Amino acid sequence: MRNIITRSCIAMLLLLILAVPALAAERQPQRIAQFPLVIESWQQPDASVQDQLERKIDRALHVPLNDTLKAVTYIPEKDCLAAWDEVEGDMTGKVRIKDMAKPIAEKLQADLVVIPVVAAYEQHTTMSWYWDRGMILHSRAEVQLIVYDRAQDKLVHKKASDFFDDEYSSSGTASYLALNCMDRVIRDADLHGFLWPLDRGSAAADSAKKTAAKS
Repeated sequence: MRNIITRSCIAMLLLLILAVPALAAERQPQRIAQFPLVIESWQQPDASVQDQLERKIDRALHVPLNDTLKAVTYIPEKDCLAAWDEVEGDMTGKVRIKDMAKPIAEKLQADLVVIPVVAAYEQHTTMSWYWDRGMILHSRAEVQLIVYDRAQDKLVHKKASDFFDDEYSSSGTASYLALNCMDRVIRDADLHGFLWPLDRGSAAADSAKKTAAKS
């Protein structure tokens, strides 16, 4: 019985391996404009915190075996930033980032635009008025995530904020709050859900849909 199960698993794996190149050839890759972290706060997260925040976006948009599947194409950062400058220059009055997402998508022919923003990031300490208490940590963070899906003409703008005002704790630092806020906006926006299904645009998928519609 164990040998039968093992052979079945191997056969299924081989079928999957053989199907991957055909699937990749048939589908159009999803073009994603993933922007680096936009920082609007007076205080800035240090480089390591910025890197951690951006890696959370990377993980949410990660497609396993993408080098083989060619499921998504990430538009080069320099092209994204150039489009940002052009769109911003064309707009008048107070420019809001969420209003730039759609024209950026059109300029880049991007299927998905993702812009993470640190809107607030503050931290300082004061001495407690009470002799039996230590340093008091005051911190605040706000993170926003702007996502535009061009196929659906859908804009999602999620915000998360938190603050801490108590005796010093590593879980009260602005970096800790910001990282938690990033997790929340990614979850609330369902960022991974904006990735196209692997069978989108494939002949096999289109044929199956037509067959199902006729039956």
